[in-house]
Amino acid sequence: MQKMADKSVYIRRRIALVIILLFVIGSIAYAARRGFLYYQNYLKYSKITMSQGEIKQGQVLFDSLLENHISREVANEVVSSIGGILNLRSLRVGEKYKVYKDENGQIVKFVYQKSPIDECFLVRTDEGQFCAFKPVIFLEKEILTRELTIESSLFEATLKAGETEMLVFNFVDVFAWDIDFFSYPRVGDTINIYFEKYYKDEQFVKYGRILAAQYKGRDTFNAIYFEPKKDRSGYFAFDGKPIEKMFLKTPLKFTGRITSYFGVRRDPFTSRHGSHSGVDFAAYYGAPIVASSDGRVSFTGWKGAYGKLVIVKHSNGYSTYYGHCSRILVKPGQKVTQGQFVAKVGSTGRSTGPHCHYEIRSRGQAFNPLRFNQPKRKALAGKDLEDFKIYSKKVWENIESVL
Repeated sequence: MQKMADKSVYIRRRIALVIILLFVIGSIAYAARRGFLYYQNYLKYSKITMSQGEIKQGQVLFDSLLENHISREVANEVVSSIGGILNLRSLRVGEKYKVYKDENGQIVKFVYQKSPIDECFLVRTDEGQFCAFKPVIFLEKEILTRELTIESSLFEATLKAGETEMLVFNFVDVFAWDIDFFSYPRVGDTINIYFEKYYKDEQFVKYGRILAAQYKGRDTFNAIYFEPKKDRSGYFAFDGKPIEKMFLKTPLKFTGRITSYFGVRRDPFTSRHGSHSGVDFAAYYGAPIVASSDGRVSFTGWKGAYGKLVIVKHSNGYSTYYGHCSRILVKPGQKVTQGQFVAKVGSTGRSTGPHCHYEIRSRGQAFNPLRFNQPKRKALAGKDLEDFKIYSKKVWENIESVL
């Protein structure tokens, strides 16, 4: 009995040793194969050369490839292969691409970059054909706080802080319902912005959302981005009231000044005193005019002293007028959303220079767009308000810890 037990243990040990030996041999073979493939790839890719090209004025991609010593046959192959994922009619001057060639001069990879987050790849397969694809781009996010003081302009203060003008436009959009950025800002006003910033390979790509913002001038305006469970997301003041309102303060995007206010004025053509039913915003010729609220276009065309005019009807019986346009971008019956381009600034009709005449009407009565007590969205309540207060307190503690 003892001999049989010893024999059984002996056999199991032998089997275990064989398994271990096979595992070791397999590991060595796998490592050797990996090393051989790595060496092959090293030999293959160490001899690859890369050259860069750029779209120049009046060029299409085919012409640019020829200029960079690519044969007509291969240039045709590249253009036809990448055309499935790249709109070849939308290429812009200054856009760059990279060409990777092997030791035989054959293109093994082609990369077209419209922007750091928009790239198109061509890779030659083992069968010798190009495979076209757009890679997934992963961005690094950073959350920053900036405190700005206006010394000459909001743009100058932002650039001085090391940011771009796009941050200014994003900030203006947050308070577009409350602040007239043509006339309100004063030297010495301060601004706090808590925002997202995205990078790719440590290179700035774009701004994300403004998470919180504050404007301190003659009055103080606060805004915190919040996503309630029972209502749509947006910016809210500390008390939970929404920043967003039915109408924007102005129909222009930071491009001019007020030249004529609502009320009684002297007509520049007749020299008579009369009622001015809107506000005139001067701007450069062709500046974009946006719809100040969601609605449907009810009229486009020429209308007497208004010149080229767009009228948009809104809920609750309101209508907005955009006059003296140089070009109209919408059609009657078309739905428009708040901030959508509807026309371009001009000087048509009874006008002394390029500007947009903007007015708000309801049932025939005109209202002052700058002082209009307009409808608002409902404030946060219940659990949403409780969550918002906790969140807003945390956000401003983060901001104050940086400032």
